[in-house]
Amino acid sequence: MPTSEIDEIEVPQVVNLSNVNVDNVRAELVRASHAAIRKLEAEEADVNGIIVGTATTGRFSGRRAAIGAINAQQADVREAFVGGVRGESISINGTTAMMVANSINATEAKAAIVAGAQINAQNIRTGLLIGRNINGNVHTLVDGRAALVAGVLGGLIAGLVMLAGKVLFGRKK
Repeated sequence: MPTSEIDEIEVPQVVNLSNVNVDNVRAELVRASHAAIRKLEAEEADVNGIIVGTATTGRFSGRRAAIGAINAQQADVREAFVGGVRGESISINGTTAMMVANSINATEAKAAIVAGAQINAQNIRTGLLIGRNINGNVHTLVDGRAALVAGVLGGLIAGLVMLAGKVLFGRKK
């Protein structure tokens, strides 16, 4: 019986998109404007005025975009709403739920969670900030000390509730 070989799909080098809705895009370089992409995979992506579900790239550049998640070596995002961004180096100006990177540059950003080794910020507002070297104007809702106190108090209250439950509703011999 002859074995069937699956032909390998060749990835195009450059894809340019404008005013379209696409499920999946995979290429070396993707340029898109005024489009919606569910899943973007590229070595480099440059998007403007776009909606993206997930983007996995080596280098991502986006302006005026709404993005679910970005996983990139380098990401430069301006005037955007991002669910989560993860990478080696992130430069952001916009709103994000979570950003995690080795190096973060945030000129004007709002985020729920920011975690990075080197964080440089002109003006950033965040709920929780985790970092080694932090420079700039950062406003946090929860800092390290407040998180520690909240954890200790939460653990203490949970322990007391469990102890009371065991005393009140425990088995009697």
